[in-house]
Amino acid sequence: MRKQIKFQCMIDCSSLCCGGATILTLKELNRLYRFFPVTIGFRKIFPLNSDHKAYIEEIAIKFRNFYIIGDFVAGNRLKKRCQMLKNFLCSINSFKPLQCSVIPFSVTFPEELQNLVIAKKRQGAFKSCKGFHDDAKLVWDVEFTDKELRENFYKLRQNFIFQRSIMEKIFFKFENNPFLKKLMQSEEGLFEVPIISDFIDEICGFASIDKKEFIKVQKSLFIRELTVGGVKNSLFIDALNALESVKI
Repeated sequence: MRKQIKFQCMIDCSSLCCGGATILTLKELNRLYRFFPVTIGFRKIFPLNSDHKAYIEEIAIKFRNFYIIGDFVAGNRLKKRCQMLKNFLCSINSFKPLQCSVIPFSVTFPEELQNLVIAKKRQGAFKSCKGFHDDAKLVWDVEFTDKELRENFYKLRQNFIFQRSIMEKIFFKFENNPFLKKLMQSEEGLFEVPIISDFIDEICGFASIDKKEFIKVQKSLFIRELTVGGVKNSLFIDALNALESVKI
């Protein structure tokens, strides 16, 4: 039986879901690349049933016997908290990433299966989340009952559809990478790579970003975020090298 989902974000526990990195889409880069260092992540998705399979085929990359979702990863995974949090609140709330606007739900599952998403998250990452309680707002009952949440969910889905083709091209550039092969052998995980020089022009073109400005800003952010707690982020070193190789 499908249970109703009541949820209302509590500002004093934002560190639970507002970690060091979040997800952006190609259409969001234009207004957000100045705030976050941006890389690309690929994650595995296994369809739960035929309806789920039909749903993700529009947004995912088919690879062997499963599917891959490509994201733009914004921020630094070495950090525990998003740098945009100020006193537990998002300082860019008026145009924060769509991914942040649909938490705790997942656009990689159809609307009618979100109860399964929440059940799994409440056993893991959201086990301590204070937002689920009887007095919270009803947000899902077989479908989203919150209008803004529903609009953001489908806008995010459309953004994934829009960027699917370029993500597929980038993914197959790394097909023989040993770290990708490791992900293929695991149940879940994330394979994260820099935006390689081959795709800078195309990404900036689709996102309506000035390439020179994008490279300048991203270099500055990667340098600023390079070391956390005395540990250098090797991915960010690769990202800097990729940007340095781009001809302007």
